Amino acid sequence: MTEITIYVVRHGETLLNSFDRMQGWVDSELTAKGQQQAVATGKHLQQIPFDYVCSSDLNRAIQTRDLILSQLPNQPQVIAPNRTFREVMFGYYEGLNAPATWRDVAKSTDYTGQEALIQHLGFPKTRQLMHDADPANMAETYDQVIARWQHGFDVIRDACPERATVLLVTHGTFIRTLADHQGIDTVGNFPLNGSISVVKETDDTIQLVSYNQTTDTD
Repeated sequence: MTEITIYVVRHGETLLNSFDRMQGWVDSELTAKGQQQAVATGKHLQQIPFDYVCSSDLNRAIQTRDLILSQLPNQPQVIAPNRTFREVMFGYYEGLNAPATWRDVAKSTDYTGQEALIQHLGFPKTRQLMHDADPANMAETYDQVIARWQHGFDVIRDACPERATVLLVTHGTFIRTLADHQGIDTVGNFPLNGSISVVKETDDTIQLVSYNQTTDTD
């Protein structure tokens, strides 16, 4: 029976994060703070006997992965970076100011920002609003993101033996979508840079057992 424990880490702070810009499939380097966050996360995870490590194919996730690995006493086997684990695609809004983006997305509603939209309309409707507002028609919907997560779990299951402990470095809105799908209230509870969530994967179930945990040094 498959029993895989996946430690899901959000990458460290990036330049675009620090500017409060939409960062999905566009990429930017880790800041000095982001590098420190990744190292702190690695130190926090030193006692976990990882068998495998995987990440998104975006550079900020790979950078974070490598900094975490630099702190681990035993090196897990590396699964090739996989685009399945990329951040949510924001289409036309990629790289734009985040508050301004959400004001634009919300203009057909009575609300003014992402958190208000999620609180009052739910996460699936919020993602649909961005998709509908996107002039490029490329912003991913909630169902598309969940489908990617489901494919990602297949990727991990196929790469690992029946029992394994895996480190996965990925992205904030991607993780948040999984948490929402698992019934966690994510309003005002976005995964922090370097935060850790834990998923248990078996043949029959996917269960998020902890979400958005941070190290004492964050």
